[in-house]
Amino acid sequence: MSALSQSIVDFIAQLHPLYTNQFADGRECALSLLDGTLILPVDESSSEKEEGWVAVFWQGDSNRSSEVPGMQLASVAIWRHLQASGYGRSDEETAARRKQMLDQFQRSTGVPLMRETIALA
Repeated sequence: MSALSQSIVDFIAQLHPLYTNQFADGRECALSLLDGTLILPVDESSSEKEEGWVAVFWQGDSNRSSEVPGMQLASVAIWRHLQASGYGRSDEETAARRKQMLDQFQRSTGVPLMRETIALA
């Protein structure tokens, strides 16, 4: 199993209350509590370089699945988390929380997300 892919999935699963941990298909996954979408790590062991791809079962349906770059999906998940948890916070507080989450992502996965990927509306 790809360590990078798994660490990205683990990070997303910790973005409560939008996501949670789910054991599926013999792996630790992330489950969206909004729509039931299941995010699974991808085995990249045969690749020359781990890129952190994840499999997404849309609304939990394995017949409707995609593989996407995990860092792209993590950016969207962080953005949604900031929107959901930012009600009543000032712009400065939200910006500080965004920086904190980006730093946490890098500590958890070993790869950075570009700050520009998570724009605040």
